[in-house]
Amino acid sequence: MIDQTRQAAALTAIETALGSAAVDTNPQSLARYAIPGAQPSGIVLPADEGQLAKVLEAATGAGGTVQSVCNGANGHERVSEDGVIVIDLQRMNKVLEVNGELATCLVEPGVTFRELDAHIKDNNLNLWVDYAGSPDESVAGSFIKRRPGFTPYSDHFLMQCGLEVMLADGKVVRTGMGAMPKSTCWQLFKFGYGPWVDGLFSQSDFGVVTKVGMWMMPQPPAHKTFMVSVPNEDDIAPLYDVLGPLKLNMAVANGVAVSNALHEAALLGKRRRDFDGRGPMKTSAIKAAGEDLGIGHWNLYGALYGLPENVSILWDMVRDAFSSIPGARVSDQRGGVNPDLWNWRMGTMTGQVADASGRLSDWSGNQAFAVNPVTPVGGEEIAQLNEMSRGICADNGFDFLSQGTAIWRSVDHRQILPFNSANSDSAARAKSCAEALIAAQAENGFGQVATDPGLGGVVSGTLEKGGHSTLHERVKSALDPNSLFASV
Repeated sequence: MIDQTRQAAALTAIETALGSAAVDTNPQSLARYAIPGAQPSGIVLPADEGQLAKVLEAATGAGGTVQSVCNGANGHERVSEDGVIVIDLQRMNKVLEVNGELATCLVEPGVTFRELDAHIKDNNLNLWVDYAGSPDESVAGSFIKRRPGFTPYSDHFLMQCGLEVMLADGKVVRTGMGAMPKSTCWQLFKFGYGPWVDGLFSQSDFGVVTKVGMWMMPQPPAHKTFMVSVPNEDDIAPLYDVLGPLKLNMAVANGVAVSNALHEAALLGKRRRDFDGRGPMKTSAIKAAGEDLGIGHWNLYGALYGLPENVSILWDMVRDAFSSIPGARVSDQRGGVNPDLWNWRMGTMTGQVADASGRLSDWSGNQAFAVNPVTPVGGEEIAQLNEMSRGICADNGFDFLSQGTAIWRSVDHRQILPFNSANSDSAARAKSCAEALIAAQAENGFGQVATDPGLGGVVSGTLEKGGHSTLHERVKSALDPNSLFASV
């Protein structure tokens, strides 16, 4: 538990170092970063690395505990412990470089996908931005959280190249080729000389990322987006069985999203009209929700890229493969699909940065926990995961809102549990359901690729030695001996 006396002393020390205007303790501001049972004691917004170093020095001297977030301006990042001091890097938001010829960028942590996209458009560069769903999420944050997008560059962790990190003692280090002062390849060659350490700063409490380099996707000569809808819950197995070989052989190269009808309804800003706080929707109501949008129970969004003739050949192969599923509808045209859904989904696969119509959490609340299991790209495993997870959600009174993103040989699933943050019972039920999902999934061999604040301890408990290996403990001890940075 964080010592609040030390936290107060740390906030005072930070105010002394940067001025009172640098610290925000307004209750409305604090609430943006809060989760059920945890709220920050203060927020600090450094404008540059010099101010950030002063914040870390002041907090260390007072024995405080801090948590950095890349950009909390739009409510995408929240605290992991009650009373922590948030260091929000949203003011460090410079697009430092975009190389149109070599298709790379270097950005500060506060830069959002929307801001990067605007920079590219302003400079008439033929590059696509791959984002995980919200244009206002941080580019650096997507690497840190390992959040996937929907183009062939969907694996943001893989596409990262070169970091700058500030350690607890204020020392700034650059990884990869950035360790050489005159390097010309910091954003081109990932590894440099010696051990590759970039991954230590993703989903970690070892330091603060102050710059991140990313590879970007050049606009291809041709592309074709498509959608596959299947009518029944059980059709998820054959859908993924067809997709698996296409992904393995890179015929369908993008981050393929597969979502159920309720997920898409929530994505469009629909709310569950008959929601009374408990009880999942009936099968007939789920079917009606899908039909209202012109979609199936499960809906796959894929894209093909390359030379025009190659795209044409791939499309014939992909269309025939998915058409082998009884009842499947395979189309590269919108047809009767809701236009807002079609346009946004197709845009995510072609570098178009735009807002979806709604927020998933608004389906039956105003906040949400997300559970993030990973599976092979295989129908049997995914059918097992979904049947188990749907049952646990129903037992806890929740609808099953689910999306999977197939990247290489695995699928990152995201199961959404909306709740009302003003209702302690609603929040407690959502957290309890999330914990039950995580435990049951681990018991069946499905680990978590990421976790929401407040659930890290549960996920760690599913791993060997509580999720903290001897190596991680030694690295933490070496880089942050005073435990300045809160566990994530």
